[in-house]
Amino acid sequence: MFIPMMSTVHKEIAAMPRPRSSKALSFSSKTFELLEFLELFEDLASSCGLSDMDKCKMVVQYINLETKRFWVTLTGYESKDFTTFKASIIGQYPGAAKGTRYTIHDLERVILNTAESDISVETELVQYYQQFHPIAVWLMANSKISVQECDQYFWQGLPQTACLAIAQCLQHTKTNYTHNEATNFEKVVEAGHFILSDNAFDVV
Repeated sequence: MFIPMMSTVHKEIAAMPRPRSSKALSFSSKTFELLEFLELFEDLASSCGLSDMDKCKMVVQYINLETKRFWVTLTGYESKDFTTFKASIIGQYPGAAKGTRYTIHDLERVILNTAESDISVETELVQYYQQFHPIAVWLMANSKISVQECDQYFWQGLPQTACLAIAQCLQHTKTNYTHNEATNFEKVVEAGHFILSDNAFDVV
C-alpha cells in the first residue's frame, strides 16, 4: 500500500513556531519595529530551510488580521517573490528602513520612572541598565547626546539612596573620582553591582 510521505516543504514549515504560540514572532504594527521583525523572521525562516514562496506564506501568519489583509495586496506576495514582497512592505512604512529609533524623551521616561522608584537590590539596577543602555547608545551613535550627557542622564535616574552609596564607593575605589563631573555610566553600574550584590557584606 502506498503511504504518501510528508513533503519537504511541509516539514520545513512545520519547523517554524506556530503563530500566536509563546515562541512565535510578532509585529505590533509600529514602524520602528518592522525592520527588526523582518530580519528575525528571515533568520528563522532560513534556518528552517523555507523557500521564498513559503517565506511569503509564513510571514503574514505572524501579524494581526488587519495588517495581513493589507500586506497580501502588496507587490511580491502573489508572485511569492519574498525579496520584492519585503521591499514592498518596508516601502509602506516611512522611516522603517532606518530600523529602531529613539528620542531623548524615551531616555527621560526611563530615567523618571527609575528615579521615582527604588534601587535597593542588584536586579533592580540591572533592570534600569538594560532599559537605559540601548536608548542611550543609539542616541550617542546618532549624535543626539554626547558621552558626557549620557553619563549625566544615567546618574539622574538613580534614586538618591543608591546615588549616594555608589558615589561613596567610587570615591574609595576610583583615584581620579570627582563630584564635578559624572563618572562613566558603565563604571557606575560596576560600582552598583559591588554594593548591591547579595554577598557584598559577606565576611571572607
